[in-house]
Amino acid sequence: MKLFQIKKDERKQVFILFVQFFAVVATSITGSTARDAFFLNLFDRSYLPLMFVAIAVTMVIVINVYKRVTAGRDIIQVMTIGGAIFAATLFIIQISLSRLFTMFAAGESINDLPEKWLIPFLFVFMEVIVSLSILQFWMLAGEVFDARQAKRLFSVLGAGGSVAGILAGYSLKPFVKLFGSEKLLYLTIFFIGLYVIMGILIKKYREPEDTGKKKPVSESKENKTTFKFDPYLKSIALLIGLAAFISKIIDYQFKMTAVQAFPIQDDLVGFFGTYYMATGAATIFMQIFITGIVLARFGILAGLLFLPISLAFGTSGFLMIPILASVFMAKFSDQVFKFSINNAAQEILWLPVPK
Repeated sequence: MKLFQIKKDERKQVFILFVQFFAVVATSITGSTARDAFFLNLFDRSYLPLMFVAIAVTMVIVINVYKRVTAGRDIIQVMTIGGAIFAATLFIIQISLSRLFTMFAAGESINDLPEKWLIPFLFVFMEVIVSLSILQFWMLAGEVFDARQAKRLFSVLGAGGSVAGILAGYSLKPFVKLFGSEKLLYLTIFFIGLYVIMGILIKKYREPEDTGKKKPVSESKENKTTFKFDPYLKSIALLIGLAAFISKIIDYQFKMTAVQAFPIQDDLVGFFGTYYMATGAATIFMQIFITGIVLARFGILAGLLFLPISLAFGTSGFLMIPILASVFMAKFSDQVFKFSINNAAQEILWLPVPK
């Protein structure tokens, strides 16, 4: 444990949260693969750009409602109830889509089936599940570890996501071979259950909250009055917004090119599994051997430049040679650098910003 700077009394907490983040990312991989495969094979692909717009609008609404509903509530209680709702909804969707899958396999028309509209709903709903789960996880991790511990241990917890990329991606092919891609949501439900169980297990390790202490009036007024959307925050917002914009364009190119190369749903799921496995392995390599060295020796700017430079090369390659291999490299760079060195550099950018 010396290699990872984990102290003896932190091992249980780190293990539980590591497994929980593994479950979060595995939920994202299996659920996103299912929703992408279902949409690209069973729905009109021309609606894919509208799905990205629908996700953006939905997340704005969901986050605002989530903040109001969960204000003052225990994060583990919210996590447990939310996980139960997510799992139950996915189970209903899985059962409801069974007739659609059967008719599609038999070569019958599915255009008039009302169940067909569950596919775009699933596309947006999976984004809600993943976004809220990640938000809840890091909020919970912040209650378990203080700021000093977080600097040592959060990178270890983040590695759980990379391990999930490798193992969940690798498991997609044998799962599809045994059960078929149409049963993939059951695997997603399993990982949601694992996520909730780990949340319950970590409950006793949280730092006690100072509920009896009130902040001084001067401090509370200061927090309300000093926050301004200053140029520094505008720069961060612009940085994140541009990266998200480019990422969605690459994601669209990647999915449309992939479904043309793999028109059979099971083959498409297998390809996505290989992609997630490769990006998981590369992300672990970046987290262990590259990120720390680059940030320590060359600074934050160098860390932030990795992603835009790699995206520029990747997208240029796709413009010159619009084949799966070139867009794969663009998507690969986006996934690997975003969730390793770029995220680490952005976390440092947030340090001077009030919580």
